[in-house]
Amino acid sequence: MSECIWNQPGSLAEKFWKDGKADFPIYDMHGHMGAHYAIYFKICEAPEMVAHVKRIGVKRLVFSHHEALWGTFRNARVYEICKQFPDTLRMYLSIVPQREDHIREDIAQFDKWAPYAVGLKLLPGYHNCDMMDPRYDYALSFANERGLPVLVHTWGNDPAVLKAIQKYPNAKFFIAHCCYGAWDYAIQCVKESNNNVWLELTAIPGDRGIIEKLVEGVGSERILYGTDMPWFDEYQGVGGVLSAKITDEDKLNILSRNPERILGKDF
Repeated sequence: MSECIWNQPGSLAEKFWKDGKADFPIYDMHGHMGAHYAIYFKICEAPEMVAHVKRIGVKRLVFSHHEALWGTFRNARVYEICKQFPDTLRMYLSIVPQREDHIREDIAQFDKWAPYAVGLKLLPGYHNCDMMDPRYDYALSFANERGLPVLVHTWGNDPAVLKAIQKYPNAKFFIAHCCYGAWDYAIQCVKESNNNVWLELTAIPGDRGIIEKLVEGVGSERILYGTDMPWFDEYQGVGGVLSAKITDEDKLNILSRNPERILGKDF
């Protein structure tokens, strides 16, 4: 693993500390929006969130709505939010397995909701439904057929994650939180995939040495930046990546280049 001094003259980190804004496009691939019943967020609605991410240099924030956590939200409203901020916001269709009728109805709108809809969002732990449950099959088969991103909430070692990755080899799985705590399993998911897995860093930048471990384990081309905003702040997330002991090329891959490789520069 290459060493990187965070404040080396001319480095990405040194320039960022000086300017407070990146001079390259940042893609936050894991956001949320809206109030949450269990916590107060000062910034959680679209106008304030978009203004905040622009301050740091985020070009795209790809999000789902908090209400998808408890299954009461429809993706049509997320589409309407995106239309208000077309230069910044993109959406994941939230898949609630207990509402199979909603899944089919919303997926039928996917092309209509382009270019804002870029993939799907699964929350297996929140919905008490592991990824191999048949209720996910319609959505995952759609993603597999189209080669779409699927952002999956993970936490710890869940055997169903790797099974689903292997069952749907053409879907592009973004492993949210990198199977938090089960770092070796997250690395295994990448290595035993059909080159269809990327590890997403939400909650990781505050943990010393984990970004370095993941880069060493799978390479920076397989890692995506995300914040879970508004749960975590963009400055904390970007600062954690820029402070990691990895090369500037690795940092650019994570913060900027990998989403462009997956979805194109103009997604």
